[in-house]
Amino acid sequence: MKAATATELLVTYRDVVARLHHEAAVPPADTASGDFLDVAQSVEHQESARLSAARLAERAKRLHIALTRMADGEYGVCAECGATIPPKRLLAIPDATTCLACQARLEQARS
Repeated sequence: MKAATATELLVTYRDVVARLHHEAAVPPADTASGDFLDVAQSVEHQESARLSAARLAERAKRLHIALTRMADGEYGVCAECGATIPPKRLLAIPDATTCLACQARLEQARS
């Protein structure tokens, strides 16, 4: 298995950015009808759109970092310990910046 190439990362990044521009438009709340259920549903759609946009923006940010790391020759190297990130991990998560051991340690420290 091989890690993602610069071209593949760039294509993925551009796709995410395009989706972000397309899906980021948060629909305005329709409060004119006055019907509680309609207003609640409209607010729910707004929140869903915001959450989707936030997730896409975070993904675009991580992919941009991966592209920068690739350009700097740091792609596939753990940002924490300097070890090589296994190709299987990069295949599954092309924007990974840590090896499994360091990622587990970081996640454990957060909880």
